[in-house]
Amino acid sequence: MGNDLKLRRWQESDCRRIYDWRVDPDVMRWCIDQRMFPYDDHKRWFFGFLADSNRYGFILEDAGEAVAQIRFDPAELPGCYRISLAAAPGKTGKGYGSSILRLACQSEEIRDCATLLVAETLTDNLPSQKIFVRNGFFNAGHGRSHGANFICWLLPLAVVHQPVLLQFLAEPTWLEDIERMLSATGLALAGDATARVKIFMGTAVSDEELYSSVLLHLNIGESALLDLALRFPADLKLPVEFYNPLLAVAQIAASLLYLQQN
Repeated sequence: MGNDLKLRRWQESDCRRIYDWRVDPDVMRWCIDQRMFPYDDHKRWFFGFLADSNRYGFILEDAGEAVAQIRFDPAELPGCYRISLAAAPGKTGKGYGSSILRLACQSEEIRDCATLLVAETLTDNLPSQKIFVRNGFFNAGHGRSHGANFICWLLPLAVVHQPVLLQFLAEPTWLEDIERMLSATGLALAGDATARVKIFMGTAVSDEELYSSVLLHLNIGESALLDLALRFPADLKLPVEFYNPLLAVAQIAASLLYLQQN
């Protein structure tokens, strides 16, 4: 890896390049979704992506050569974005993945739109896991999609002067992991009955609590389903499914912070 690294936004001319990288066997083996698709489908998706002001794609160049790509797509809740990145074929193991992740997360575009970043790596993709650990991401447990098992990673971007205070009505088995995640990310604090936001997890919502300031219900099963949101400061299309409770709580806290600041 040279010293002449440059981060730039995706351009129309990158369409074929990104497709060729995606379908390369050495790149595809680490993709959670390993379905093949024709170039025409990719082309429609790519130009739709460029036209969407809520999505961000970047290329890393080393001395003018494209060596890695990263994209940011809106996640389940406002202010949360999901990352997908890959080094170019033949460029793995050279530090380009870590460099593009660091530079993109520091970019003004991403800092302005995101409070929390979410990423997933296959459970046996140790090189990618090291990249996220090296860049300060928190391990938020496991999930499953497209028949593959993966690890979830979280990175808060907001400077939190006053974390959100959350009251949890949940089984104790969930609370230890949730409190550990909140402590590590600084997104929120677990509070008592005076908390402005109450989250029911796997329990019924009582009539007495229906009049609290913000009330949310997570139906916990194989996944975490947000199926009730009263007085949440944004319009949500319910239900919203998350693959584990840690991701659900992190996005709720980050979204509340984002909506307060915007």
